[in-house]
Amino acid sequence: MSIPLCIKRAVWPPIDQLRYREAREVSSFRGGRKPARKWSPARCRNVEQGYGQWVSFLTRNGWLDAEAPPETRVTPDRVRLFALQLQDRVSSCSVAMIFEGFARMIMVMAPDRDWTWLRILVTDLKAIARPEKDKRGHMVDARQLLALGVDLMDQALEMGDRYHAATCMRDGLIIAVLTSCPMRIGNLTAIEIGRHLLFDDDRYCLSFTEAETKTARPYQAELSPALNPYIDIWLRDYRRRLLARSDGVKTDRLWIDRWGGPMGDGPIRAQIEKRTKIAFGRHVWPHLARSIAATSFVDHDPAMVALVSELLGHSDQRTAHKHYILADAARAHAAVQAALEARRRAALVRLKERRHA
Repeated sequence: MSIPLCIKRAVWPPIDQLRYREAREVSSFRGGRKPARKWSPARCRNVEQGYGQWVSFLTRNGWLDAEAPPETRVTPDRVRLFALQLQDRVSSCSVAMIFEGFARMIMVMAPDRDWTWLRILVTDLKAIARPEKDKRGHMVDARQLLALGVDLMDQALEMGDRYHAATCMRDGLIIAVLTSCPMRIGNLTAIEIGRHLLFDDDRYCLSFTEAETKTARPYQAELSPALNPYIDIWLRDYRRRLLARSDGVKTDRLWIDRWGGPMGDGPIRAQIEKRTKIAFGRHVWPHLARSIAATSFVDHDPAMVALVSELLGHSDQRTAHKHYILADAARAHAAVQAALEARRRAALVRLKERRHA
């Protein structure tokens, strides 16, 4: 029987499962600090995935002693081999993410150990991680992305009762909401009416608790009142049309698929990429919308750069600068091209003058 690349938590050695529960619980028979108590569900998923790959690595190499404390299995030689095998299999960004998840887990399972050497390895892997997607080749202005969402919703209104009107309205609203509030795909997917989507005074708002976000920070954002009519008609009409296609499924989730059930991450991502590919000739993926929002924000008003971290829900402005803001480089590139073009035109003028001399 083949060993999966990631072993699920329920199959971990009992002592590992116990240590993890104790690190997460608010109180337990052991008492003491709970280093993983405030982890969000998204953080837990990432860390469990990383540690599951570590357990699989130990199992495949015959090094998993299920009776031994988890920290005794962690040696520098094994850890480096684990990183090398990850590098042979996945991208550098995925290596950094998986390895950091494993490291975070072992650190909360054995918080009294000195893990300085392991933290250094995490830092090194993150430093060499390079995204493999070409962001610049897929970037569009945030105003274009928002306009696409509105255009799709207007098309749906013109379609009346036609079969695809409801999905057209839904996709347009997804794009408009994502552009206005550039949240992560997990939160976009999980929006529930009355829990996350609320109506306050004259506009709709989005609200997530610290337990529901990747950064473990509460997220609150207001949607433009200009979207009110579209949200109203989606809730009142088009969403109900899609729900009617199911076998009586009841859900408070905002986004409904064409069969009448709640949409998952994959279908939402696929629809965004499909609609943007048709509109722009190149697809925009959901996470890129965060870069688009940050870049457009700075590009149109550079003095507001300090607010980008708030826009994206980051606790550290350096994260926004490192991963999302492409405006400065884009403007620099444009300036270089303009300067070269100016010099080319000046050279042509001089050449013509010499010919006529």
